[in-house]
Amino acid sequence: MSNLTQRRRRIGNTLARRSSLLLAAALLISSLSLTFASSPALAQGGIGISGSFYQQKFQIPQGSSVGGQSIDVVVFNTGNASLRVKMTTQVPAGVNMTLSQNDFTIKAGGQQQVLVGLEVSKSAVPGEYEVGISAESFADTGAGIHLAGSAQQTAKLIVLGDSGMVSVQAKSPDGKPITATVRLYRIVGGQNFEVTSSENGSVNIKVAPGNFTAVSYIGGLKVAEEPFSIANGDSKSIILSGATVYFEDFGAVPNYQKDDGSLAFVKLVYTVRNLSQKVDKAEVILTVSYNGSPPQEELLATLSPLETGSAGLNYNYTPAGGWRSGTYKLKLQLNLNGKPYAYTQEQQINVTENISDSSIPGSRGVSLPVIIGGAVAAVAVVVIVITFLLRKKR
Repeated sequence: MSNLTQRRRRIGNTLARRSSLLLAAALLISSLSLTFASSPALAQGGIGISGSFYQQKFQIPQGSSVGGQSIDVVVFNTGNASLRVKMTTQVPAGVNMTLSQNDFTIKAGGQQQVLVGLEVSKSAVPGEYEVGISAESFADTGAGIHLAGSAQQTAKLIVLGDSGMVSVQAKSPDGKPITATVRLYRIVGGQNFEVTSSENGSVNIKVAPGNFTAVSYIGGLKVAEEPFSIANGDSKSIILSGATVYFEDFGAVPNYQKDDGSLAFVKLVYTVRNLSQKVDKAEVILTVSYNGSPPQEELLATLSPLETGSAGLNYNYTPAGGWRSGTYKLKLQLNLNGKPYAYTQEQQINVTENISDSSIPGSRGVSLPVIIGGAVAAVAVVVIVITFLLRKKR
């Protein structure tokens, strides 16, 4: 066989293999397209459903319930016309599912959130169940209203006979109940699943045994958090105590004299934040300790009243007798209606003594490190000049 014939055969084999690979790739893409096209869809007829409901791990004892702002389904309209939507539920005997919306209209391209709650009666039989929510869409074709499509989500529910009681109360550091958002979460597999929530600062509920965490919020900001566990027959009272008025930040910035570099004053910059409600009288007190001595107090600001929100303040501090060599520790204290309520962390200022010797012309107020540094610089200049002259002579 000639070389030309062999070469042609090798080229033909190569082209055949490439054609086979291209054909296989095309068949794979085609099969994937058919798979995705034929897979079960949650949306039909321009309606779809999403939300957190299907991710929930409901564990509810007999005679209790679960519900919260984070348990929902979101129904959306993917079509180009308005749809009327009706919600239906699928639950076992002794279980009731509550929805914040049951019958509504969604504009084209719009969506509707529906909050979900589950109530388990005392007569419900313990066991594992599947619960579901369906959204059915209806459209007006001109010839009447007809079913246009539907979408569904399901979740697992475990009904338990064992239970414990939990009472949660949000309070201020002085022990007074406060109005806050309280949420109770069950911890399953390291994840938080909401059990219930309240806007009035307290929760009382029967729960299934397990691990939980209770959290309080004001204005969307977390105030306090408390993890705990409960066993069958337990009764627990959880106090969420956190400051609703506090120092948002605090800084102490030294400022020095331009002429001699000595410390002139320390600028105190701080922000007081009030999350809850107006306070009749608030005072900011500065406490200063020098070289470990008992702290001295000084009134910096009076806020009467202290409104909700943030108040940014500053103050230039200098000790009454002037700065002395040593260590100063500064801290702010917040008094509400005459009682201590919140504190900042300490800020430390180290002051080195300045030389003040009239026998050294121009030395007043110049620190020793500056003098030494100047002397070193002068010696260095002399050395450079002598070296330059010696090289020039050579």
